[in-house]
Amino acid sequence: MEKPQTERLGVSAVEYFFSDAGWLFREQTTHDYGIDAHVEIVENSAPTGKIIALQIKSGLSFFKEETLDSYIFRTDDKHVAYWVRHSMPVVLILFNPDKKQLFWQNIDQHTVESVGKTWKITVPKEQSFDDTHNVLSGFKALTQPEPYLRRLNRLRIDRKWMDLINDGEEVKIQFDDWVNKSLSRYQITIFSGKDKETWPTLYAPGIGIEGMLEHFFPWADLTMDLDAHEEGAESDWENQCFLYRDNELGQSFYSMPFSEWYKSPVGITFVSEDGEIASYSLFLTLNSLGISFLELDDYLSDPDAQETIGFTLD
Repeated sequence: MEKPQTERLGVSAVEYFFSDAGWLFREQTTHDYGIDAHVEIVENSAPTGKIIALQIKSGLSFFKEETLDSYIFRTDDKHVAYWVRHSMPVVLILFNPDKKQLFWQNIDQHTVESVGKTWKITVPKEQSFDDTHNVLSGFKALTQPEPYLRRLNRLRIDRKWMDLINDGEEVKIQFDDWVNKSLSRYQITIFSGKDKETWPTLYAPGIGIEGMLEHFFPWADLTMDLDAHEEGAESDWENQCFLYRDNELGQSFYSMPFSEWYKSPVGITFVSEDGEIASYSLFLTLNSLGISFLELDDYLSDPDAQETIGFTLD
């Protein structure tokens, strides 16, 4: 069995590759059976909603069986059934920690082969990650589900954040807005005390901050981080109200105390702004869509649900 640190090397290598290419990589820290991460295709600097599920295997043991032009990966009925029936395209990625090489193969009915009690998947050596253009083109060519399922898949990926909120955890997002750029761009960090994700820079032409938030967080209501807003306002207050400093007393004097000058924000606004970058800090809570999705997803994901119930007209 591979060591945990070896497994982490593989996930980190895949994350670096896609993040460097500007695609959205999200590790499945709350484990989805047989899926280690998801990557969302980004085109023209805009996320497409097209998501691919990744099974990442790291270690020399996965490279012991090979032919002249491929590596052989073996697995069981349960995994193959799950991957082939998955609502997203599924890609197997092998990582060689000694050579720092990655290889991939999409998993479908044409690439899995039954060999008695097990299954094998042939991973071509030519499908390495050495050529970024070929990898991204290959991933883009994978068949995607209809928009209805793509939106559902996005909700499934964000489920871990919904669960944290539902369990009483505090979940926040922070991002910067380059206010002088003609093309809106944002780099979002979402985090709680237990987890954190930072996404590559995202472009949202023509939709503004509220439209961007609605696109990425349709399941959440967002409210201002008032502590961060108040902290960010202190520098503005000092610039506007500072009179002088008495060095003998070691005290600064202002035309108005901060408590009188400060006004609580109305709606969503930045917590600090320097003329170039406006920074935002927001809390997330579940809205009606988020609450309903948790209930629906629990029902759809119930492993004990009976799919076949016998009825009779007698």
